[in-house]
Amino acid sequence: MKKLSLVALLTSITLLLVGCGKSTNQPIATTDTGTSLSSNTGTMCANAIQKHLKSADFKGTWDKVISKWHTITVHYIGRLDEKTVFDTSIEEIAKDCGLYASGRDYSQGLSFTVWAGQMIAGFDNAVVGMKLSQTKTITIPPQEAYGDRSESKLVKVPLEQIPWSDQLKKGMQVYASNGQAFTVYAIDDKNVTIDTNPELAGKTLIFDITVTSIQ
Repeated sequence: MKKLSLVALLTSITLLLVGCGKSTNQPIATTDTGTSLSSNTGTMCANAIQKHLKSADFKGTWDKVISKWHTITVHYIGRLDEKTVFDTSIEEIAKDCGLYASGRDYSQGLSFTVWAGQMIAGFDNAVVGMKLSQTKTITIPPQEAYGDRSESKLVKVPLEQIPWSDQLKKGMQVYASNGQAFTVYAIDDKNVTIDTNPELAGKTLIFDITVTSIQ
């Protein structure tokens, strides 16, 4: 979808949008490819996932085991099914699934402190007990991910308060000043309705996680 920055909005509108989208559970990771979830599918993507999992170590080493408050680094594939990937830290998967971002350093993986509120709850819970070098496939229901979709998160903003309202189109992604993405849900003669639900709200998520570091 086309993207447009919300920085140009009046301060009051921007704060309203940021407040409605605020969550204690931060996204796993984001890419700025402009690629919709529905297009990240296909045989090439499915084959890349299968190849990755066939070579994975599902046992790991007992040298270190993850517990609460460990700072860890993981590589991951985030997907909706066997061929629909919404995010990944693995370069080969990103390329084969149409998610590759040239400005992203795929060698780094994702680092976070377990149970520090930096991740969605299901991800935090799943890594506890994992061992160094271990790969694990987990399924996270919406309640432990980005929650269910809510009509209360459809926010109306008067068009007269948006200088570039003539550029808005249904389905367009817009961004608040903190970088959070929202979607234009509807437009009428007086208002634009912004959907501040997370894009993955209401969806069951699958992650293939590989632990690369435990501190």
